[in-house]
Amino acid sequence: MNVLHVRARRRGVALVVLVVALAVVAAVLVAGCGSSSSSSSSSSPSTAASPSASTATWTAADLAKVTTDQSIHAMLPANLQSNIKCISDIPYPPWEYFDPPTSSNPAGFDYDLSQALAKKMGVTITFTKKPFDAALLAIVGNTVPMMMSGMYDSAERQKSGISFVDYTTDGTGILTLKGNPNGITNLESLAGKAVACERGTTQQAFLTSLNQQFQSEGKAQMSIIVVTTQPDALLKVQGNTAVADLTDYSTALDVAKKTPAFEVVPDPAAPYDPQMDGIGTNHANTQLLSAIQKALQSLMDAGQYQQLCAAWGFKTLPSATVNAGPAYAASHALGGASPSPSP
Repeated sequence: MNVLHVRARRRGVALVVLVVALAVVAAVLVAGCGSSSSSSSSSSPSTAASPSASTATWTAADLAKVTTDQSIHAMLPANLQSNIKCISDIPYPPWEYFDPPTSSNPAGFDYDLSQALAKKMGVTITFTKKPFDAALLAIVGNTVPMMMSGMYDSAERQKSGISFVDYTTDGTGILTLKGNPNGITNLESLAGKAVACERGTTQQAFLTSLNQQFQSEGKAQMSIIVVTTQPDALLKVQGNTAVADLTDYSTALDVAKKTPAFEVVPDPAAPYDPQMDGIGTNHANTQLLSAIQKALQSLMDAGQYQQLCAAWGFKTLPSATVNAGPAYAASHALGGASPSPSP
């Protein structure tokens, strides 16, 4: 994935103080979304919640009903038959965050699903915080076995050495300040403006592709502001450094619902660039990949996966596919939701 180099800007002392204060506020707001913990989850809006999403729950009692499959446990390599370390870009609600926000207790859709998978495989799965771009490098370098972070299963990531077990779908949305003071209506209205995104994400590549389209059409290109975390991107919008933050549609909806300062641009074409989300492992970890796929399929067969998705408001998949993301993106790119081929 191309990494953009953003020109540094000077800031006065007063502005630095303001930025730090806004960053703290943004981090708390984002990290504190939802009332779920490792033992109880409530629904959170997403791309296309199931009809029962408003009433469905996932609690400690539901997790307790997940039974261990010893045949799946036996599929794991010897060094992963007790504990599996899973890296995640926290906070990134509703996928993952800390509950309470000042703690180190992970929560969210990814975390709840990881614990169900752990129970099915007969292991513990431990979540560890790591910035998204660094997490990708850790999987590519095979220094950490597993990643769950609302990560798209893309052809580019597969080529870099990551394999995926796919578990839901999402897309990209535009998050702006409440009241939309810059009049953003769609992707085309971003031409010539400053837009924030998180480093290493598909949104970064998507914005780069969109800029190429703008250039070919004779339109002004965007200034793409690449930051380390999602709270940093929100800060850029709050501080009027960027007119919008491009992020996962599910995350944009969650932030807008629970943070009065933001809203999602209501473009009928959104979510843009539909993608499959996958659990990532290094391509060499074939035993782990197969065990995760079998465990997820078992949760699907028992209806527990569907219950968990409904509790968080995420789309379900009919089966636990492996590396099916590029085909899914290609088939949906023709639907008009993306202005250019998926990056």
